Amino acid sequence: MTMTDAGSPSIREEDLDALLIRAASGDCDAFVAFYDATAPRIYATLLALTGVAAKAELLLEGIYVEAWERMRGRDAPPCPGMQWMSAIAHRHASGRA
Repeated sequence: MTMTDAGSPSIREEDLDALLIRAASGDCDAFVAFYDATAPRIYATLLALTGVAAKAELLLEGIYVEAWERMRGRDAPPCPGMQWMSAIAHRHASGRA
């Protein structure tokens, strides 16, 4: 799938948070599901912030690597999942990662 493909169907914020909680316990499938549900929106945010598709794609990978690493050992994301990912995306796009 490329970031220009149709995104996955809408998923509720509570469901995204539940996926992150499962991912924190090491559930890779839950993290993949979280990525699939959120990556198109995060990519769109990055593209709007950077204006460069290649840069947005490059940043996207680092954002999800950071999220995976930061979720390990937590019992919940620090704030709602999509809000948390957007904050990470803004930090990466501004070069403060």
